[in-house]
Amino acid sequence: MSSNYHIVRTTAHLACDAHRAWDKVCFYEHIAITPSWLLRTVLPVPFRTTGCYSEVGNVSRCLYSDGGYLTKRIRHIEAGRRIDFDIIEQTIRYAGRIALKGGTIRVDPRDDGTCSIEMVTRYELRSPLFSLARVCIDHVVGAMHRIVIRDMQERLEPRGARAVSAAPAT
Repeated sequence: MSSNYHIVRTTAHLACDAHRAWDKVCFYEHIAITPSWLLRTVLPVPFRTTGCYSEVGNVSRCLYSDGGYLTKRIRHIEAGRRIDFDIIEQTIRYAGRIALKGGTIRVDPRDDGTCSIEMVTRYELRSPLFSLARVCIDHVVGAMHRIVIRDMQERLEPRGARAVSAAPAT
């Protein structure tokens, strides 16, 4: 693995069972809530998405506010538990310097009837200058994870669930 290859991992605890949480799993481009000021400032905003992500091999392409796009292919699904995807095309703002490689969303049941959510994003720095900004990049990716988890939480709330914690994993 290259020293320019990095992983950001964020975990959260949701106060609902894993099955309910799995039904709300989505990607950043599918969230219903408005991204934070940080995300709207630093990242292009998702505009329109085509395709789906329900089966292995599915391809989903999202057009962003900067005119660029990001295309994901589903690599693996463990129903009710885990979805792995690869980024197969990207032309968004930072694509030449930061190559998004893919990620994972995992839902793990807990003995108390609640669940844990883990979001992982893999990326590669293509510009040595961006190595200095890695902490900032990781923070922005973590913020993206947290807003997806918050969106899941809000879509679960009408039936009583809420996030207990969402923090970067160490």
